[in-house]
Amino acid sequence: MSLRGKPNRTTAAAAASGPAAAALELAPGGLTRNSADRMAAVIARAAQASSAMIHLTDGQHLRLIGGHGLPPGFNQRQSAPIASTLAGLVLHSGFPVVICDTRTDIRVPIDAPVRSTDLRCYAGFPIRDPDGHLVGVCAVMNNQCRDWLPEQLAGVDDGAQACTAFVAEHLGREREHHQRVFLDTLLDSLDTGVAACAADGQMVLVNRSLRERLGGGDPAGSAEDWAARLPITDAEGTPVHAYQTSLLRALRGETVRGAEHLLHIHGQQRLFRINGHPISSDQGQPLGAVAVFHDITAARQADRLQQLLNRTKDDYLNLVGHELRTPISIVLLYLDELHDAAPDTPAAQLRPLITGARRGGERLRRLVEQLLDLSALDAGHSPLHPADVDLSAVVTYAVGQAAARAAGKNITLTCRVPDRTTQHADHARMRQLVAVLVDNALTYTPDGGAVIVTLDSTDTAVDLAVSDTGYGIPADELPHVFERFFRGAITTELAIPGSGLGLTTAQLITQYHHGTISAAPNAGPRRGTTLHVSLPR
Repeated sequence: MSLRGKPNRTTAAAAASGPAAAALELAPGGLTRNSADRMAAVIARAAQASSAMIHLTDGQHLRLIGGHGLPPGFNQRQSAPIASTLAGLVLHSGFPVVICDTRTDIRVPIDAPVRSTDLRCYAGFPIRDPDGHLVGVCAVMNNQCRDWLPEQLAGVDDGAQACTAFVAEHLGREREHHQRVFLDTLLDSLDTGVAACAADGQMVLVNRSLRERLGGGDPAGSAEDWAARLPITDAEGTPVHAYQTSLLRALRGETVRGAEHLLHIHGQQRLFRINGHPISSDQGQPLGAVAVFHDITAARQADRLQQLLNRTKDDYLNLVGHELRTPISIVLLYLDELHDAAPDTPAAQLRPLITGARRGGERLRRLVEQLLDLSALDAGHSPLHPADVDLSAVVTYAVGQAAARAAGKNITLTCRVPDRTTQHADHARMRQLVAVLVDNALTYTPDGGAVIVTLDSTDTAVDLAVSDTGYGIPADELPHVFERFFRGAITTELAIPGSGLGLTTAQLITQYHHGTISAAPNAGPRRGTTLHVSLPR
C-alpha cells in the first residue's frame, strides 16, 4: 500500500538532538488539550478505530496530549520513557509502525503500557515539524486484532499531517514568546530607561529602569496620558506638554535626538537626554514609537566639576604666580640686602631690612594658613565647637581689631549692634567670619569711604550686614564672588592684593552653621556692596 507524508532520512536520534528536541508545552492558541482530544476523535473515526492518541516528545519522554476512547490507564497523561512505548518504535525508525496483534508482534516492548490493556492492534504515524524533525506520533488502536486497510491508515496519516500544522503554529507562538521574553529581559537589564507605544498610541512597554525611577507599575492606557503624567520640565523648569515629549514626537514620525529635560522624581531633579525614534516595518508601515531615557545628571555634574577644576587650577597657578611669588620675592630681596651689607653695619640700619623680610614672611604665612583652613573646611576635618556665643561682643571685637586699618585709609568704620545677641555657634569661626567680611569691605573701599557693620536679630534668625561705599561688584561678577580664587576685574586694574579665598571661607563657615550668605549692590545712589549673613536661631 502507499502511505502519504513519507519521512525523510533523519533518524529519531538525530531528531532528538536537533532544534525541535526542546520540550513542547500546551499553550493558549497552540495545540490545546481540548482541540487535541477533538483531533484524536476525528482520527479514530477516520481509521474506524476504538482509540486514538496524539503524543509529543521532548527527546527523552513522551507526553500524551490528546486522546479518544482510551483505556483508564492512559487517561493520566503522564510522561513515559520512549523506549517502552509503541510510539517509541515510530520515533526510532522515523517510519509508520503498523501492528496487527500486540500480543504476538515481537516488536512490542516487554514493558509497553499497551500490554496492560485490552488493546490488540496499533497503527502509528510520525508527526514532524515544518523543518522535518520528528516531534510526536499520531496513533490509533483497536481492542480486536485486525489487518489495517489502506483507507484506515490514510486517515491516520491525514491526522498526522494535520497535527504538523498544529505543531507549526505552536512552535511559531513559542518562538514569538521566547523572543518576547528575551527582549523583555534584555530591556529590563538596561540601566537606561525605555518606553514604547504601538501605532494606535497605546503604551506597550516601560522597562524596569524607568519604572523604578518614576515609581509606577506596568504601562496602561494611551501614550498621551502616560506622557502627561511625567513630572518633566525643560532645563529652566517650565513644564513640558505631553505633545512635546520625545515619545509622542516619535509617534508622529519625527526622530528626536539630544532633547534634554528634567525629571522631578523622589524629591530630586535628574537631567535626562531623551531620544525618540519611530518604529516602522520594512514596507514603511508605522508600528509605533520608542523613547530612550539617558540619565546624564552625573555626567553633566562631572563636566561642570571638570570645568571648575580646570578653572580652579588656572586660578591656583595665578595665585602661585602672584600672591605666593610676591611675598617670597620680598623676603628674598631683603635677605639679599642683609647678605650684601658690610659686616660692621650698625644694627639700627639692618632693622628695616629685617622688618621688611618679616612682613613678607607674615604675608606668606597668612596665605598658606588660608589655604590649609579652607582645605580643612572642605574636607570636614575642622569640626565646629558650638556654644552660646554673644555675637554682639564678637562683632564689636572684630570691628575694634580693624579700626586701626580703617583709620589708616581714612575710612569711617561704624558698628551698630544690640547690647547682647546670644547665638549657638562656634565662637572662633564666628569671629573669623566677621573679620573676613570687615576685611573684605576695607580692602575694596577707597580712602575716605565708609563701612557700616550692623547686627540685628529676630525670634527666628540673626542677621549680620556689612555695607561699604567701595568700588561695587559688576552684575556679571555677582554670581561668582563666593567661588574660590575668584577676583574681580577691579583687583587687576587697581592691583589690589588678595587670594580670592576670603569670601569662600566665609560661605563655608556660614553653611556649617546652616545659614545663608549673599552679596548685593547697595540700594539708592550710594555706590558699594552689602554682604548679608543670616543665621537661624
